[in-house]
Amino acid sequence: MKQTFQRGICMLSYDEALNLNYYKKTTFTGWMNPLRFLIKMEKNEDGESIFHAWVWPGPYIFDKTDDALKIDHTAPFTEDGKRQIVDWINEQYELHKDIWSKKIL
Repeated sequence: MKQTFQRGICMLSYDEALNLNYYKKTTFTGWMNPLRFLIKMEKNEDGESIFHAWVWPGPYIFDKTDDALKIDHTAPFTEDGKRQIVDWINEQYELHKDIWSKKIL
């Protein structure tokens, strides 16, 4: 995954988050230094498609990371929702730098 650098920090861009059709088939995972993230399409309780995203501290993959270490967020399954998810992941990177810098080995 290509990383975008802005003001000396690593950030996920809207283009890197791929198009909506991608999420209809699979999930998107990546990392920004020690922060790991996963984005997928799910159905909410009303049967509507939504984005569901998680961030967690590395080095482990999603399935091998304690759920207590994961932070999640949802947004509508639209282009605007995709932008909301990307913005949220970037905000989490900034807000929780202390978490991402800790080693959990």
